[in-house]
Amino acid sequence: MRTIGQFFRRFLWMFKVKDCRHVCLFCKYYHVCTADGATERSEKEMNMKYALRSEDTEQIAVIQWSQYNVNHFPELKWLHHCPNGGSRNQREAVKLKQMGVKAGVSDLCLPYPKGVYCGLYIEMKYGNNRQQDSQKEFLKDMVKAGHFVATCYSTEEAISVITEYLNLKAATFGDSYAEFLEQFGCKPEEVGQKMKIPNNSILKDGKVKGGGA
Repeated sequence: MRTIGQFFRRFLWMFKVKDCRHVCLFCKYYHVCTADGATERSEKEMNMKYALRSEDTEQIAVIQWSQYNVNHFPELKWLHHCPNGGSRNQREAVKLKQMGVKAGVSDLCLPYPKGVYCGLYIEMKYGNNRQQDSQKEFLKDMVKAGHFVATCYSTEEAISVITEYLNLKAATFGDSYAEFLEQFGCKPEEVGQKMKIPNNSILKDGKVKGGGA
């Protein structure tokens, strides 16, 4: 038996997915839909473009894209999110900090060397949200460590960065990137391919503000 509050939440959700053929008040997919911004229904049954967009929905869409394309890019299997943001109660925040959660770590990480880079980090933003100082510090440090980093304000921009990165010709000839550099005495910038956009760029509204590296 549903409570009045549960019915009210389902009623409000209908306005976020207003072209859906299902009725949220009675829909068996409601918990899936609200839990992760996704749905088990087909595109004909529901169009996610009518969902309330946010940094979370943009990032969820990136992960969904990666899951659909893992056969084409096997490396996408390990594209993952570092849950360092969001609101938490004080007790949970203390526990997570003790466990190693650090402010500033980027939202998405792809831990594979491509081109001249040893890995990829993407910070997701949306609307008027801006980088925090801790996020700027992390991105700059990762550039120095040999990663490619970017801040993306939409799903499409994040996917374009990931796709270009995965298509770079790898610079490795041994079992690992570190082994290659040690064996041949090469500097990272001397081997492999580079991304077309500057490292540590901000991608927003189809424009690239570049390279705070």
